[in-house]
Amino acid sequence: MKSGGNSPQAFETLGLSPKRLREDGILMVKLEASAGQAIKEFLAAKGFQRPLRIDLQSSGCCDPSLCLSLDDIRDSDLVQEMEGLTFVISPAIRELVGDVTISHKDENGTEGFVLTSSKPVSEWDGFGVTIIRT
Repeated sequence: MKSGGNSPQAFETLGLSPKRLREDGILMVKLEASAGQAIKEFLAAKGFQRPLRIDLQSSGCCDPSLCLSLDDIRDSDLVQEMEGLTFVISPAIRELVGDVTISHKDENGTEGFVLTSSKPVSEWDGFGVTIIRT
């Protein structure tokens, strides 16, 4: 995926309208240091170039938690491109969780991503490590 910030040209290459970005210009997604590079390395290793969906998942026994998965862009999605990556989130999920911060964790044999939201969805928000579902 080509990097181009939030310019109209960058989104036209993806067949998107820049109107689907947050209209107030405030970012929905924040990448902590090393998270963007770790995501790019994962996608390159797997040969993927698809948008990353921020969504909720349930493990069956616990409260829902934020997750990342590769997905297509849907007509109603909010879209944000940063650091050459495209993130999508449904308006309903965005309303529920608010802004999302993604950090990368690689310690003691555990590697993955921690997603925290400005409106925590459970008391465990930000504690779990998730992988990118393909």
